[in-house]
Amino acid sequence: MRLSKILVASAVLLGLALPATAEWPERPVRIVVPYGPGGGVDGFARPIAARLQEELGQPFVIDNRAGAGGTIGVLNAARSEPDGYTLLSGGVHQPMAEALYPRRGYRIDVDFVPIGITAVVPNVLVVNPQAGLADLRDLMARLRAAPDSLTYCSSGNGTSQHVIAEMFLRETGLRMTHVPYRSTAPAMNDLLAGTCPMMFDGMGTSAAQIAGGRLRALALTVRHRSALFPEIPTMAEAGGPAMEAGTWYALWAPAATPAPIVARLRAALRRALASPEVARVWQQQGAETGNVPDDRLDAYVRAETARWSGLVTALGLTAD
Repeated sequence: MRLSKILVASAVLLGLALPATAEWPERPVRIVVPYGPGGGVDGFARPIAARLQEELGQPFVIDNRAGAGGTIGVLNAARSEPDGYTLLSGGVHQPMAEALYPRRGYRIDVDFVPIGITAVVPNVLVVNPQAGLADLRDLMARLRAAPDSLTYCSSGNGTSQHVIAEMFLRETGLRMTHVPYRSTAPAMNDLLAGTCPMMFDGMGTSAAQIAGGRLRALALTVRHRSALFPEIPTMAEAGGPAMEAGTWYALWAPAATPAPIVARLRAALRRALASPEVARVWQQQGAETGNVPDDRLDAYVRAETARWSGLVTALGLTAD
């Protein structure tokens, strides 16, 4: 008999109140992904869900709820019972959305408790090979000669693809037209088809396309090269501005989730991230595991929220 069941029986016999968390989880746990299937958040959430299921003995089910830059899904998670049966998978996109959607109905750094930073990837400027853009200098020269002559696609307003592209444009003084999609998958489909010429994508969703030659990588938007693709230059090396703008992913629970459940989730997540299965997927996607200690998670999310919401405001971006 499991120790927890022995404790349950003892509590009943002694007439003691039984903590509500003693048997958690007793049923499936829902992980809200506030974007569509096939994007970076979804791609990093699914391997973790599979490992958490192994660790904790109950299904961890992905619930994709896309729309409004991720705010629809995040609000759904924020309004859920804080009982450990609803989690949120997101990332740097959530701090970015704070300034874009002022009436979203929640605050990521107040209404949620972070379970852990799960992955960190560089963003990469990728182009369709048929777009005729040989390298970053070629792209910049074309835009200087004909401002707004090119478009870039993203998974939506307020996502990292959008904000990081606008950072690049501000630093260079160039202009392009933004074409937002509902999620990464349809944007990537149009990029591969040539309907959209370029995207500032997270490495996680572009790695396989770069490796297969279906996309050409012009530059990384971080200060160091990728171990997976050491041949791809950084922005500064390619002749553009020095940038430090990657994408991190995280797992959260509603803020009032009982501390014992949060502690158990954090321990299970650490084991999941250390597993060979997850490590292999992360390597294939050019990702590193997040290394923020548990006692620094709240401060990290607060700092990132201040940083990215401030930048979005400075860039003058709106959610229209």
